Amino acid sequence: MSSLLSKVAPALFAALMMASCHESLEERAARESAEYTRKNCPAPVSEYIINDSIVYEKATRTIHYYYTITGLADTSAVNWNTVKAELIRGVKGSTELRAYKAEGFNFAYTYFSSKHKGRKLIDVRLTPKDYRRENKDSSKN
Repeated sequence: MSSLLSKVAPALFAALMMASCHESLEERAARESAEYTRKNCPAPVSEYIINDSIVYEKATRTIHYYYTITGLADTSAVNWNTVKAELIRGVKGSTELRAYKAEGFNFAYTYFSSKHKGRKLIDVRLTPKDYRRENKDSSKN
């Protein structure tokens, strides 16, 4: 019996240690957002868009992306309804966000102007209702 215990005990101890070190999805979101921002931001997304940071907002379970718009795209003439529709399509199709979508997280996207000293151009917030909705009316967005 003691030889069986000596063989099982290390495996059991390892399993308990791994279980106690497992982070929640909320903790993972906070950690990954902070790590990405620290290691990569500011990060160019395209010729005219820079990702300034990603922040996890625990109180609302929101992953919040902050961007700065530059150059020719830095205008109030942008059709922001089209931008929102593209963001919804992006979240719906994202495999990287799969775990967060499955748990009903929210996603927010805030765009600032570079030429107007950080003036907020748009703030889009997506809830599960937005990204789980069928595409029947997507041509209207």
